[in-house]
Amino acid sequence: MIGRGESLAVAPSIALPRSPRVSRFTLVRVLWRSFFFQAATNYQRMQNVGFAYSMIPALTELYRGEDLKRAMARHLLFFNSHPYMADALLGATVRLEEDVAAGKLPPERVTAFKAAMMGPMAAIGDSFFYASLKPFAAALAVAGIVSDVLWAPIVFLVLYNMFHLGLRCYGLAAGYNMGERVFEKLYQIDLVQFSDRSHYMAAICIGVSGALMVDHAAHLPGAFGSGLELILLLALTLICFQCLKRRITMPWLLYGFSVLSIVLIGVLNTFFPLIE
Repeated sequence: MIGRGESLAVAPSIALPRSPRVSRFTLVRVLWRSFFFQAATNYQRMQNVGFAYSMIPALTELYRGEDLKRAMARHLLFFNSHPYMADALLGATVRLEEDVAAGKLPPERVTAFKAAMMGPMAAIGDSFFYASLKPFAAALAVAGIVSDVLWAPIVFLVLYNMFHLGLRCYGLAAGYNMGERVFEKLYQIDLVQFSDRSHYMAAICIGVSGALMVDHAAHLPGAFGSGLELILLLALTLICFQCLKRRITMPWLLYGFSVLSIVLIGVLNTFFPLIE
């Protein structure tokens, strides 16, 4: 018991170390620098300079002196992934560096995470952007141009950059919020399934473009009443679907049907008189 004349001694509270956190403005700077991701690609370590350059705002906020040098050194190791998907890895790496600066994780955890994730991210990014979205947007623009829609190239730019810029911003935010679990978040978007479906949509656009190109260039008598466009449309679209089943990539489809359309135009101009 405490006597009347005795004072109550309060034990001093122990302040737990607070994990350092980067500011939102720093994350915006990391996002901006990621647009220059491939400015210094090299044959020895590929995109390591671009990754380290993007991480500089966060690292300078978390470390000082020798710790900063060691952090920069581990981000100058080999790195190679898809430049658009790399923003998700940048966000997750910033989160991991916060835990390393607080002493919660060893530095080797950061390099192991990057080495394990750069390959899967590159596979998803290449299949979605380069093998699916870009050919689909290009086929849609070509179909618009041959249909006398002169602003169709703007559709290509808007559609492609809507996914490109949106996924960059979303990837960085998701990576920072979820850390090493960012792949689970990106998996929910199901980019792989969208890639498969976009192949068939692009095939339809290529079939339409081929039919319209032949019709416009040949100027066949009674073209719109003869049903020739419908026959060409169905034939070219079915051929596109068969090519996709045989794993022929969309760029080769675009090149092949451009040549096929030119050949058809030449054949029709030879056997059918042009209307003056």
